[in-house]
Amino acid sequence: MIASVRWLRILCSALVILTVISAVVSVLLALGILLPFNDAADLVDRLEANRASDTSAFPLLFLGWAATAGVFLVAALLGAALRPWAAAVPLRDTMTVLFVVAGVIGVGANLLSIGLGEAGTAGYCDCGYRAEEIIGQNYALNVGRAATDWLSIGAVTLVGFAVAGAGRLIAVSSVWRSLSYLIAIVLILAAMLRALAAFLFIEAIDPFLISSLATAFAAGILVPIWAILLATGLRDRGLDAGEPAIATE
Repeated sequence: MIASVRWLRILCSALVILTVISAVVSVLLALGILLPFNDAADLVDRLEANRASDTSAFPLLFLGWAATAGVFLVAALLGAALRPWAAAVPLRDTMTVLFVVAGVIGVGANLLSIGLGEAGTAGYCDCGYRAEEIIGQNYALNVGRAATDWLSIGAVTLVGFAVAGAGRLIAVSSVWRSLSYLIAIVLILAAMLRALAAFLFIEAIDPFLISSLATAFAAGILVPIWAILLATGLRDRGLDAGEPAIATE
């Protein structure tokens, strides 16, 4: 049991660091600081300016995508690590599977984002078809980004349900349980808003900005607190009582 607690503390520590990095980069991206808006009148010039912004921002974007991939990897590992601490009911296996599947999808989505980011920094050949290359590259990047968006929507939604399941099944504290439900609500609503924005144009608000900021809020503030409370609560119960913290409600 002591080894299990130590492993959970390692995972929680990694989760705190990675979520904060991911959230900071997400906020910088959502606010247009990393990739500022280019308003050139000519389409080709505007797209070329966008690719130049992609190139200059790639190191920080890479850091953010790598950190987010790490978050989902830790989530997958947490799904297995938390199972012995959960109440022995069918929902326990569901919680574990949700964490693992969300982690796999999330890691894949962010690795794909890294690949697309690298592709966005590619130059152009001196063959007389500069405009065609730039426009073709932009369409290809848009297709890839649409795929990563939907993978991310799925991963975030599944993580939300998994965290809610953990809050229901694992008795850490009433505060931790309420925080688990709050994280689930924020993540699921943010994912729903982002999915809705893919089909509907809402002039009054920017759903992508709201969704990104909500996800960053959950990742950068709520999840670190959740992880710290989890590590502390299970450590105290595991070492003092010598047994898992099981929810009995």
